[in-house]
Amino acid sequence: MLEEWKNVNRYKAANAYQTPVSSDVEYPPRVVRTWRGKQEQNVGVSDASNVPFVATELQRLKPQSILEIGVGFGKWGVIAREYLEAWEGRFRREEWKVRIEGIEIFEDYRNPVWDAAYDQIHIGDATQIVNTLGRFDVGLICDVIEHIDKPTGRDLLNQLLVHCQTVILTTPLSFWPQGEEHGNARQKHVCLWRPEDFRGYSGHIVELGSTFAAVIGTSSANHVQPRLQKRLDHIGARLLLRALMRRMLLKMVGRAPNPWT
Repeated sequence: MLEEWKNVNRYKAANAYQTPVSSDVEYPPRVVRTWRGKQEQNVGVSDASNVPFVATELQRLKPQSILEIGVGFGKWGVIAREYLEAWEGRFRREEWKVRIEGIEIFEDYRNPVWDAAYDQIHIGDATQIVNTLGRFDVGLICDVIEHIDKPTGRDLLNQLLVHCQTVILTTPLSFWPQGEEHGNARQKHVCLWRPEDFRGYSGHIVELGSTFAAVIGTSSANHVQPRLQKRLDHIGARLLLRALMRRMLLKMVGRAPNPWT
C-alpha cells in the first residue's frame, strides 16, 4: 500500500504542470494543477489525505447519526462503520447503532457498497433534499463543495448546520481544472474555497496536504480563524518537536536541565 501511494505521488509530480484558468472560474493567484495524458482517477472518490483526519474526527465526535453529501463510491460509509461500529466490537449489521444516510445526485455511482454501509441514500440535489430530512449529529461534505458555485455551496452549508450539530468539510487548497467525467457533469470544478470563507462559524481548520478540512458548528464560541493549522499543530506534535529540538540545543551547549534533579 505504501509503495502504491509513493508511485501515485511520483506520477503526479512527473505529470503536473501549471496552466492558466479560464476567466469565468474564480481562483486566487496560486499554483493550478492539471495532468498530461490519461487521468488515472476513479469516479466518485475524494483525496486520500482526508481519510486519517476525518476518521479521527468521527471517533472524537462519536456521532449516533451521520448525513453525507455526495456519497460517490461510498468510502465514508465504510470508514464510519469501521471506526464507529467495528472499533466498538459491533461487526454484524444487526448490532450497528449509528444511522448513516447519504445524498447523491448521480445515481450511476450506485454500487454494492451503498447497500452494505448505508441505511438510506437519497438520490437528487442536496440543496433540495437536506431541508426535507431530520436531525443528524454529523454532516459530511468531503471534496464536494468545490463542484458547486460558491453562493449555492454556502446555502447548502448553512442548511447542513441547521440539520447537523457538526459539519466536517474538506476541499482542495488550490484550484485545478476538472470537467465532466464519465457522464457526470457535476464533476466539474467551479470554485475554490479559502479558510477565510469560514469566518463567522465556530470550529477549527486544518491543512491535510493537498486539501484542508473545516470542522464547524453553530456555537457562538471558538469562531474559526482564517488561518490554516498545520497537521502537526492539530495533533500537538509541532510543539513537542520544538521542545525536543530546544532541549537538544541546550544539551549541546551544556545548559540542558538535569531531569533527575
